[in-house]
Amino acid sequence: MKKQTRSISILLASVLMFSVLLSGCGQGGQAPASQSSEPASQTPAESTPADETKKVDTSKEVTLKMYLLGDKSKDFDLVYGELNKMLKEDINATVEVSFMGWGDYTQKYPLVFASGDEFDLIYTANWAYYNNQATKGGFMEITTDMLDTYAPMTAASIYDDAWEQAKVNGKVYMLPMNYKELNAYVYMVRGDMMAKYGISDIKNQDDFEKYLDAIAKNEKQMIPLDIGSDLDFDTLLRFEVLAPANLDYMEPQQLNHFFDLGDKSGKIVNVIETPEFLEFVTKMKDWKDRGFWSKSALVNKVSSKESFVNGKSASAIMNLATANGTYSSVKATNPEWDVKVFDGMGGKGIPIKPYIQNGMGINANSKNPERALMFLDYVKNDVRYADLVTYGIKGIHYDLTAEGNVTPLEDSANYPIDGNCNWGWRDDKLFRQVDGGIPNYNEIRNAWEKVALTNPVQNFTFDDSNVKNEVAIVTDLWKTDFKVVVMGFVNNPEKEVQKLIEKYKTAGNDTIISEQQSQIDGYLSGLAQ
Repeated sequence: MKKQTRSISILLASVLMFSVLLSGCGQGGQAPASQSSEPASQTPAESTPADETKKVDTSKEVTLKMYLLGDKSKDFDLVYGELNKMLKEDINATVEVSFMGWGDYTQKYPLVFASGDEFDLIYTANWAYYNNQATKGGFMEITTDMLDTYAPMTAASIYDDAWEQAKVNGKVYMLPMNYKELNAYVYMVRGDMMAKYGISDIKNQDDFEKYLDAIAKNEKQMIPLDIGSDLDFDTLLRFEVLAPANLDYMEPQQLNHFFDLGDKSGKIVNVIETPEFLEFVTKMKDWKDRGFWSKSALVNKVSSKESFVNGKSASAIMNLATANGTYSSVKATNPEWDVKVFDGMGGKGIPIKPYIQNGMGINANSKNPERALMFLDYVKNDVRYADLVTYGIKGIHYDLTAEGNVTPLEDSANYPIDGNCNWGWRDDKLFRQVDGGIPNYNEIRNAWEKVALTNPVQNFTFDDSNVKNEVAIVTDLWKTDFKVVVMGFVNNPEKEVQKLIEKYKTAGNDTIISEQQSQIDGYLSGLAQ
């Protein structure tokens, strides 16, 4: 089978992507025997469970409780009903899934750990509480011995770099995705509205502003941009401030610390103290005053993507993979909208994300960690499972061409392709080419690949043990005061930004920066030795 060899093959070149232990069981320090970090194939191959899995005692049926992030799709239960039939046969287990919506996951996520909830699996990532819960003992350690016994397909396929990146203080607490991802964003708008108001292209945020203004003035039944959920309230900051300066988030994102992708020194940038941030807030106040988003946006729990799909929002902001799946779904249900997608990055600030950008963790209180690993082994490596959780039910949500490409069917809108928090077990080798996606997908992706950057700081994991109290307060500021300012709900931008800076200082942000910078310096020094 043909392998890709480009050194920055973040996404399969012809693939149209649609974009969160038993500590005595073994050694956690050595990486499992794995494949190289190149995608294995563009056409998924049938996977056969290793013999070791069959030796595990699965005589007792168990139900795995799993938490995922995002919006639950209409046909999710239908698809997972089919998944449970397969799991029952293969590992004598079923999975019961609960979702934390984009509007409130930052509140709910810590609570399921603090409450002692005996769930088994949860989506996690460098931006979604991985390090925070790993250092608190919320996740069960995953060892190489455990993989060999309960997840042998993963033991054989996981990238060395992915395993190493998942380590916190030398131990692994998540199975990261086995997938290369660019973290960059696009505008999704309605082409019928562009044509109606004489807008021919959206090349930058100024053009996007013209589109939003036309909607605000003339389409009173629609919200120009229905943002406000924790997923996307600050995405405009990326377009306006971060990308032009080549800045990316220093995880965890909620701390609001950034670094220059082109600067290998790892110096933390405190964006809220920059002149560019004040200019941005001033613009956002203007946009808010002109009605570009709802007056109740601060309490909005719905992502702009979901609102766009439902016809309530005239635009949305999302990553390219999610946009591809959304495009296919909306094209099938509302072709008259003539949906269009435009690059929002302006050729800068495009990071190649680490593997721990998406992953799955096992709760330290899980009573079924072995079966949880077996479940992950199948969805990560068996094409039958991967197709089901990624694309839905064949014949209902999608079909396959003679070449093995995915063709979305009309009901794909009820189970959006690659849009059901299956990201934690993504694997390069199991992604299929999808027909009928964004026409300019390759154009956007190829432009990003040419300028995409990596930085060793991306693989750094912050140990917040010494500043947990400060981190908790600053994280709360991100969800409250920072959100208010960034969305323009201020009377005097200059005074409100200064107040925000003072609140961050009072919360101990400078102490966090000092601790984080010290750890980064030590981490980079170690790499240089």
